[in-house]
Amino acid sequence: MPDAAGPAGSGPAAGPRHADPDDTPARALPRLGHRARHRDRSTRPGPLVRGGLLALVLAALVVAAALVPRLTGAPPGEAGTAAPPPTAGEPGTPAAWLSAALPPTTDLAAADAVREELSASGVPPDRLRPAGAGVASGSLLAVTGAAPPDSRVVARFDRPGGGELLVVDPRPGEPTAEQLERRRSLAEALLANPTTGAGPEAADVLRSGEVDLRLLSLLAALAAREGVGVAAFPVLPGEEGAATPARRVLLDAVGGAAVPDDPAAADRLRAWLAAQRPPFRPDDVQVTDDGVLVSFRYAPDPDALVADATR
Repeated sequence: MPDAAGPAGSGPAAGPRHADPDDTPARALPRLGHRARHRDRSTRPGPLVRGGLLALVLAALVVAAALVPRLTGAPPGEAGTAAPPPTAGEPGTPAAWLSAALPPTTDLAAADAVREELSASGVPPDRLRPAGAGVASGSLLAVTGAAPPDSRVVARFDRPGGGELLVVDPRPGEPTAEQLERRRSLAEALLANPTTGAGPEAADVLRSGEVDLRLLSLLAALAAREGVGVAAFPVLPGEEGAATPARRVLLDAVGGAAVPDDPAAADRLRAWLAAQRPPFRPDDVQVTDDGVLVSFRYAPDPDALVADATR
């Protein structure tokens, strides 16, 4: 799991529930006023709630610190994550979503007519492949009708001529009951930590267990290290209502300091995130007016990725 100690020299140690509150597609992150960044802190569970569970989780995080390298030499302001990948097309289009949501090695398989439609909308031809008799392992499938049986809808888009285009995962990994319980236990320990700040909507997302375990592990490690403020779990345009765990979070505080109001705190956070090893290193970190947006790209089975990394 992620390093709870942080880099040397740092401070002390159903449908998804993460769609926008009004269930409408968002073209940009919602503006959060300065007061809103610290709202509802009084709704947190007290420090003694589930203390035994919290102690176990934090102990596990400390033991797992050996999995993550320390930062050496680079000043915090220079150690941030790599620049975000270029995004093609307008927000809410398949081209823009593909660039932001999927790893560069993940292709879209589709029938000939759907590939032509996607190519015309700006999707690079080298990211498309014929659906053929089956879908290659690691590829997602774009369809214009109903989602195939046993598939998971990852994103949906309006088509110019009417109707919807769905992007589905034909072979999604389904978490076991044990994995779901692990998510919920970790989320409850995170919320029980007195250094965690989360409004009602963000807390509901955490309690639901519908949070990508890579992201949830990262948040737990941050809380164990110095505290974190969770403002929201925004989704990419096209993913509203999709049945996928939240994999993007807007952080508005770290170590008791508001970000990005405190540049030193924001730099410290970016440096710590950059020091993580896969699968815990975020794919994208952006400093916005409302906080630090931390994002992971879609993975069919994030619970398995975390299990493999922590064996």
